[in-house]
Amino acid sequence: MTQYNSKDIYAIFSEGFESGFFKRVGTSPEIDTYVGRDDKGRYAFKYKGRYIPARIFGSEVISVEQYEDSDSYSLMFLLEKEELLERFCTFCQDLLSSVDNISDQAEGYRAVCNRYASWKRLFKPNHGDMTEPEIMGLIGEMLFLKNEMIPAYGADKAIESWTGPEKANKDFSIDSVWYEVKAVSIGKGSVRISSIEQLDSDVDGYLAVYKLEKMSPGYAGVKLSSLADEIMTLTDNDFYKEMFARKLMSYGFDWSSEYDNFVYSQSSFAKYLVCDGFPRIRHDSIALPIVKVQYELLLSNIEEYKQL
Repeated sequence: MTQYNSKDIYAIFSEGFESGFFKRVGTSPEIDTYVGRDDKGRYAFKYKGRYIPARIFGSEVISVEQYEDSDSYSLMFLLEKEELLERFCTFCQDLLSSVDNISDQAEGYRAVCNRYASWKRLFKPNHGDMTEPEIMGLIGEMLFLKNEMIPAYGADKAIESWTGPEKANKDFSIDSVWYEVKAVSIGKGSVRISSIEQLDSDVDGYLAVYKLEKMSPGYAGVKLSSLADEIMTLTDNDFYKEMFARKLMSYGFDWSSEYDNFVYSQSSFAKYLVCDGFPRIRHDSIALPIVKVQYELLLSNIEEYKQL
């Protein structure tokens, strides 16, 4: 059977079918999964089968309905905000992937419920309260997670290593290495180090710097929501999906459509080795009464530490 991705599901939703119409999707012949519109015209994902229903709560973005249908039950996830259809398509695609290679309907129901629980944290919008510097900073960390950490360590271990959301001293720490990630506007020649701890360590680490150029909302560039969607689908482990969602939430991120207005083009990426000799302020070099230091590093003066 056809393997569906989020673009396939978006294409199905875009067919313009009437309320109450559903189309069967999925890869398992024993598992009945559908996408369509409910009687009220809401975009929906439906799971139908023989199982013992559990109590599941919806949210402001996704509502949940369950009902008995002759000798089986149906579980529906319904999109309450049409402007988030692209996000919903990624969610539906991930629900489908949760039942790949499952033939037992009760087991499939549990898998779908567990997958929904992993996403649910992002279904409680904070209505786009992040500032633009916060948005850029989170984009930088997620670009590093997707493009550097996941290819090197695998999605689960990389997500676990992301400690920036936990207000740790370094954005990523894994095995015996650490990384501090910065995102700055194109044309800016320096990066701000907001605390001594960010680069202070007896162990060598890396300073990673992304330069981003802000574009119009219609530009096909880097967006917070798209990055979050993609990373969520890079692990099949519900525990790590929920961990990733929880870390996003700690930054104030949600499914608010306001964030889609912040679109960027990645102008450059550079990684600098922070080792002996690297220009930084360390605790053992300042007077004891000083408890907080912020400073800026001129990027042109640390070229010798850049890693290819």
